[in-house]
Parts: sequence; C-alpha cells; structure tokens
Amino acid sequence: MKLPIKPGLLRQSTVWAINLSECQRIKPNLRFRKSLFTRLGLLVAIFTIALTSVLYYQFQYSFTTQDSILDAHETYYYSMMVSKWGNPPDTNHVLKEINNLQMWCGIFQRNENDAGKSYPGMIYWSNLPDDINVNDVITWTTSRYFEGLYGIEIPLLVYFAEAEINSMPITIVDNGDYLFYLVLDYIPPAEITNLIFAIILSILFVIGLYFFISKYLRPVQLMKNRIESLERGDLKSKIDIIGEDELADLSNSMNKLIEDINVLLENKHQLLLEVSHELRSPLARMQLLIAMIPEHKNLDKLKEEIEFLESMISNLLLSDRLSMPYSKLDLENYTTREVVNKLMDMFPVKRQKIKIDNHVPDELVYIDETKFTLALRNLLDNALKYSKDNMEISLIIVKNDDIEFQVKDSGIGVSKQNIRKLTEPFYQTDQDVSTKGFGLGLTICKKIIESHNGKLTIESEEGKGSCFILHLPAN
Repeated sequence: MKLPIKPGLLRQSTVWAINLSECQRIKPNLRFRKSLFTRLGLLVAIFTIALTSVLYYQFQYSFTTQDSILDAHETYYYSMMVSKWGNPPDTNHVLKEINNLQMWCGIFQRNENDAGKSYPGMIYWSNLPDDINVNDVITWTTSRYFEGLYGIEIPLLVYFAEAEINSMPITIVDNGDYLFYLVLDYIPPAEITNLIFAIILSILFVIGLYFFISKYLRPVQLMKNRIESLERGDLKSKIDIIGEDELADLSNSMNKLIEDINVLLENKHQLLLEVSHELRSPLARMQLLIAMIPEHKNLDKLKEEIEFLESMISNLLLSDRLSMPYSKLDLENYTTREVVNKLMDMFPVKRQKIKIDNHVPDELVYIDETKFTLALRNLLDNALKYSKDNMEISLIIVKNDDIEFQVKDSGIGVSKQNIRKLTEPFYQTDQDVSTKGFGLGLTICKKIIESHNGKLTIESEEGKGSCFILHLPAN
C-alpha cells in the first residue's frame, strides 16, 4: 500500500519528535521562570510607585514652597485683624470675631528674656482649651521671613507654630505689648495619612490593571496551556479563539501547526509499520526455510543473523514509539526478583555469563515490565558484546535514595568525552571491536527509564570496563 507521504516527511517528523522530547526534558528548568502576567504586573507596580512618589513630591512641593505666598497673605490678615482689636484689646470685639471664625484665643502680657525673645506672661483673657499649654509651643516660621521673601509689609510680628503635645496649629501675633495665641478648632491630616491613601489607590489601580491585562492576554495563557497538553500527548484539542486581533491570528496558526504535527507523526508511524511489515515477511519465510534445512555447521549462524535483523526492526519501532509524546506505560508493581527472573529468560544460552547480585529481592518497583526488562536486556546485550572473552558481567540491584540496577562489564571502556554521546541515536564508538548494531540500544534505555521518571547514568574508564545504572524512584 502506498502512502501519501511528502519528500522529507520522515526527517521532519523525526525532528518534531526530538523537539517535543527536548521540551519535556527542559521543562523542569523553566518551572520557576516568571510568567508574562507576573512581569507585566511587576512593571506596572514599579511604574505606579514611581508615579505616586513623583506626584506626592510635586504636591508637597506645591503646598510647602510654591504656595508660601498664601502663607504670607495669611500672616498679613492675622496682623490686621489683631490690630483692629486695639491695645489693650477689646475683649468683646475679640470674642465676637473668634466665635465667627470658629477659633480659640488666648491673650497674654508680653515678656522678653535677655536674648530679646518674647514669651507669654500674665494672662489677660483666654478661652483656650485646657490641653493647650502656651509655654510648650514650637514656632517654625515668622512673618519676617515672608517680608524678606516677597517684599510684603506686615504690620505686626506673626509666628506660625504648633502645640508640642497634640500638634495643633497655632498662630501667634505680637503687637509689642501682648501675645495673641490663635488656635483653629481643626487638626489637619498628617502627611502619612495622605501617603497611605495614595498607596491604597495605587494598589487598587494595579489590581484593576492586572485583571484587565489578564483578560486581554488570556489567549497567551491558552496557548501556554495548549503547549503543555501537547507535551503530555494531546494532539487533538484546539485553542479557543478569542477576538480578531494578532493574538487570535497566532492562536489559529498554532492550531494549524499542531494539526500538521499530528499528520506528520501519524504518517511517520504508519510508514515504519509498513516498512517493518515488508521486512518481517521475508524474515519469516527465511526462518521457515531454515527450519527445513538439514543440520549444517552454519545453521546456527544463519539463525543468529535472522534474530539480529528481527531485533533491529523491533528496536527501530520501539524507538519511534518512545519518541511519540503520547506513549503510554502499563505500570504495575513488581518485585525486583520477578524482574530478574523474566530478564534471565531472555538469555537461555549466555545466562551463565551473567552474575546476579540482588540485595533487595523483595523490593517493589512500579514499572512497565515489558519496556523496563527490554532496557535491562539492551544493557546486558551491550555488556556481553563489549566484554572480554570468558569474563563475567554483573547485574547488581541495590537501594540507596532510589533503586539502582547496575550493569557492570570488563570491556574496553569508553573515553570521558564520548560518554555523553553514547545515548545519542545511531552513535557508535570508534573502538576496534567486531560488533553489530545501529546504536539504538542505549537511546532506547534512556527513553524508557526517563518515561519511568528515572535516569540513566554511565561510569566508564578506558581499558577497565563500564557501569551502566538505571535509577528508579523508590515506592
């Protein structure tokens, strides 16, 4: 049967399979990478904090510096108001005005110390609250400052001050004979209150913007989820298309790309099945013919060659299946003793050359028995091929942090620079050894053990042999 396969299909599909495998391999390294939403949110948060700081500084600068001309006007009006009260002041007039302005007032005899600084003396008249002590008042600027700054003439000396205990704002007017303490029945909010309010507004703004970005960029999240499901083997589902913008076009392109990948992988797999069928048919006929041939000295050699070809075809098909992202494992619990017994049944002739040292015979392993024993068989086959004549190879099973299946040989060993290449498809060492194979055995072992969430490690030294270890997670 001829298949509608385009030129280069096998090469392209192999590349896709390898790329998907690489995605699965490097995924843990990207686990802690910041998401797009997090980075956008962080950028917006930094921008908002910077904007809030600039605006807060600008407002503070306006109120404390640019608007100080208003403070100068205020001192002038306080000075004119107190001048109208007379000297000595008319308390009835004072009471009428401060009630109208919702203020308190205290009038004291003016005293002066040796340094020429005035201070309150005997009380003349007052309706100040009891919690205001005029002897504990801190002044922070005077009308003389504003006169020099703006050239405004202010008749009386005016101080801006505040009570030390409760921080109430106080204006002190000095007419030369009396000190007038004027207190507003109002405490302005602290600067920290304004800052906290600005921060709260900024946080609400960031949260709102984050939800807006999340909604707008939802197609990006859908594409990310689709790629993850593709790595898990889902080649059927599609990305929901939201809107008609560039992200919608990208989603459509990804859906089409995944469809093409699916077609490539299916065609590749079908091609291998067809090829293997065409190859196995003459092999079966050859086995039948060999069975009918009388005994001959080369008969065993012919059987070995046919078995070798059969093994190669099986390895090629298995390598393809393990490259597929939708490969499934038939996982069950087995004791290590059961695994070893099944493995040894695969070596009826060379069994005596394999030394078994199982330290945990009753330990349970959660594996696909067929695939895992195949991985062990490939390791033992390699060890038998590369070991020196009449030398035993060892299969050691121990439990450390995980369960280790160690295959040791006394072969020629592998140089350090070539160890990493051993698990690459079709790679074979340049050693002068008469061995047959396509270089797929270790590749298959690596794929099988990694599909079990384990790993393959290789220890080798030229001239002293090698040790291949399958690490399985302990139950």
